[in-house]
Amino acid sequence: MSDIRKRTGKRGTTYQVRYPCEATKTGYAYKTFDTMKEARAFTENLGTLTHVERDRQITVPEAIQKWLDICEKIGRDGRETVEPETLKEYRRRARVMEEYHWDRLTHELEPADVVRFRNWLLETRSRDLARRTLSSFHSVLIEMKHHGYLNSDPAAGITVKSGGRYEDDEDEIQIPTDEDMRAILNAADRMGEKNDYMRKCWARYRPLIYLAAFSGMRPSEYRGLSWSDVHDDHVFVRQRADRTGKIGPVKSRAGRRKIFLPSFVVEMLRAWQEVCPASEADLVFPTRSGKPMLLNSVRFGAWVPLLKEVGLTEARDGAPDLPKYSPYSLRHYYASKLIESKKDLKFIQQAMGHSKIEVTFNVYGHLIRGQDDQHKLHAEELAATILGAENSCGKSVATAR
Repeated sequence: MSDIRKRTGKRGTTYQVRYPCEATKTGYAYKTFDTMKEARAFTENLGTLTHVERDRQITVPEAIQKWLDICEKIGRDGRETVEPETLKEYRRRARVMEEYHWDRLTHELEPADVVRFRNWLLETRSRDLARRTLSSFHSVLIEMKHHGYLNSDPAAGITVKSGGRYEDDEDEIQIPTDEDMRAILNAADRMGEKNDYMRKCWARYRPLIYLAAFSGMRPSEYRGLSWSDVHDDHVFVRQRADRTGKIGPVKSRAGRRKIFLPSFVVEMLRAWQEVCPASEADLVFPTRSGKPMLLNSVRFGAWVPLLKEVGLTEARDGAPDLPKYSPYSLRHYYASKLIESKKDLKFIQQAMGHSKIEVTFNVYGHLIRGQDDQHKLHAEELAATILGAENSCGKSVATAR
């Protein structure tokens, strides 16, 4: 049982919390706070972390392994089990977590312990890996809390920011210009005219490129698209194909969405459906054997030849003619046109299948910030609407007087 003791000394009045801790010889540990409010918050939250039954007290490496097992066999917090490629990435992060020297049991961890772990990550790993690993460690603690191995989350609010206060232009995503997009689509139209082999290949690749450009779907989503989800004026996104080609549900509830399409894109898909290879999964873009296409097949079979045809290549990383854009650029172009047409942010979030509005801001924030002139014009139009054109022009002068 924890208790709070008021202390008066050279530091003035402080509040000392005594709480059970089996890691000490006396069976108690102590922590001092400047205010009673902080002390009470500690006893209600972290101070009770040690009140875990002995058979529920585990080391941090044991917690990490339990989390991996849950991800693979059960699914976190009622979700689907993670895909093989995702599990592989989680295991990589787990190895980093286990490398750190954890001197407390899981239920004894405090925010200061997590901060020290974060600092160690930033000192020994890249910022991106540090951010991803800390995020997964937070997931470990949340899952252990659900299963009764600790009573609260000491990692709450402790993060590694993905960037500085201002993002460099060089870090922004590459978005094709309108001219480049027209050139890409025109090239997709003529690629199948080269010879019989190209005609067969581009009977599939042409509708794929058009669908990606006019829907903003992720490559994993159109590779996993089923014919049952293609309708007269829209497609419904509900599954995806991972890097290995395994079909599974989209990663989040927000990924399940309806996307309306131009009629000519639907007609293009229906024309392809007449010659599409049979597929047990009823896939829209299967391989000749009916299996899901791999991302590299799209990249090297369609995207790289397409951009070389257009001349959208550049020297990079010692290679003379690498594609200027990635297949994801079609998705980014779609999002940029939504922003340009002044769609509200919630609509854009839903159309892109982002689980949080913060994701939309992080990816496309620089485009949204680039609309200052439009926002300024809107402010003047609002003033003119409310006050009348003449009054709004002289409002600041009249107020100053």
